[in-house]
Amino acid sequence: MDADPYTGYKVYYSSPGKPGNQGKWDTYGGTSLVAPQLAGLNALMNNAEHSRIGFWNPQIYRFAKLKSSPFHPINTKGTANDNLYYTGTAGKLYNQATGLGTPDFSSLAGLFKSQAKPSGGSGFSWTAYEKKYQ
Repeated sequence: MDADPYTGYKVYYSSPGKPGNQGKWDTYGGTSLVAPQLAGLNALMNNAEHSRIGFWNPQIYRFAKLKSSPFHPINTKGTANDNLYYTGTAGKLYNQATGLGTPDFSSLAGLFKSQAKPSGGSGFSWTAYEKKYQ
């Protein structure tokens, strides 16, 4: 998902009256493109589990703390949590400009799935999950 309007998605469009004629490529990005993609991925994960994931925020911050985090920080300078474009705060999980980083949706779906399935009727234990996967 690329929300940057300068590096976003190449879109080809042409004259409505003459499809394919007088066409041109342009680049679009921003939340108007990425928000529907994220909603679609959420719908696919819900459908695969035949249930709703629910509110993401409390879950993704716990996931981000795992050694096998489904998020890849957008940093290129080690633990400084900054990159060529943004300055973050060293040692912080969340960067004000780039958030938690880019998600690996396959890993994220697996984490949501494991959280949704209580074992033995006793409910989900986050502590047990962390011990198993850290």
